[in-house]
Parts: sequence; structure tokens; C-alpha cells
Amino acid sequence: MKADRECGRKAAGIIRYYRSLYGAGPEESGDSPYRITSAGAWAASRPAHLFSFFRRLNLSEFRLFLDVGSGDGIAVCLAGLLTRAVGIESDHLLASRARRASLDLGLDARVDFICADFFTQQIRHADCLYIYPDKPIYGLEDALEGWNGTLLVYGPHFAPRKLAPAGKLRCGKETIAVYRSPLRSISCME
Repeated sequence: MKADRECGRKAAGIIRYYRSLYGAGPEESGDSPYRITSAGAWAASRPAHLFSFFRRLNLSEFRLFLDVGSGDGIAVCLAGLLTRAVGIESDHLLASRARRASLDLGLDARVDFICADFFTQQIRHADCLYIYPDKPIYGLEDALEGWNGTLLVYGPHFAPRKLAPAGKLRCGKETIAVYRSPLRSISCME
């Protein structure tokens, strides 16, 4: 119980930190920071919604959470409260912001950021992958062929074509879909 309160307090600090960067931010306005990168489009995830999803998914059961296309690091910093978390981002500015955030928030012992194209990294070592896709994720699916883990897809836009969902969570207008490979059910799903 005390650990849950402490985790919630730290999450509130992360949410305040990102709000200070972006103003009122997506929680109040429905808008989110957005940037075109060489790899595509990036938009910030809603941190309060993400933390709700991560707690409901019991992210602490995973050995390594990996955010492919981690942007400014919101998801990685929040996941780092519950498990070891790494973000891979190809945009130097966003990767730098994410690294700065982890230092400012005192999370650098639990989170790390790599500035690279995630296809050049050994992403199959993670047992939990997260993506907020801006385009179809067929290449990611191909790279994960035979992988044994959990894929979390934020938002309703680009579902995998080869994986069947194990479930979906909602928080406000936001959704996160859970895909298991091999397919397994999860108890907290709607």
C-alpha cells in the first residue's frame, strides 16, 4: 500500500514535469505536442492515461519494457516506476529531451534512452514492447516473428495484421491494445 502511494506520487511528479514543458497539455486540452521527424510523425502520449494503463497491466511483472519510437520519453519514464525501461528514438532532439527528463526526474538508474532506429537494435530481448504508431506496424511485426512477449499498441489507428489482440483497455478517450505472442489472455482486460 505504501509502495503504491509512493509510485503514484512519483507518477504525479512525472506528469507535472511534462506539463511544465508543454503547458496545460493533452490532459486538459485534448491536444498533444507533435513533431515531424525523419522517421515519421511523433505525438506525445497522455501521461495520466499511460500510468493508468501500466498499473492495470501490472507492468512490474515484465523484465524489460522497450518503447520503440520513444519520443520525449513520457512512456519510458512512467514505465520506469514499475520495471526496467528503455526508449529507442531516432530523432536526436527528442532523444535528448527524453534523456534530460530522466535525469531531471532522478530516473536515470531505472531508464535509459538510445538514439537509433529501433530496427537496428535487438528489440527481441525485451519481454514488453510499446509503440504509439504513426503508420502501419507491419515491419515491426515481421521483426518480431517468433518473439515471445507482449506488444502494447497505444491508440486506435494501426493494429497489427498478424497478431490477434489479447485485450484492450480504455481510459477516457484513449485506448491501449495488448497483443501476446504466443497468444495468451490477460485478466484485467475489458
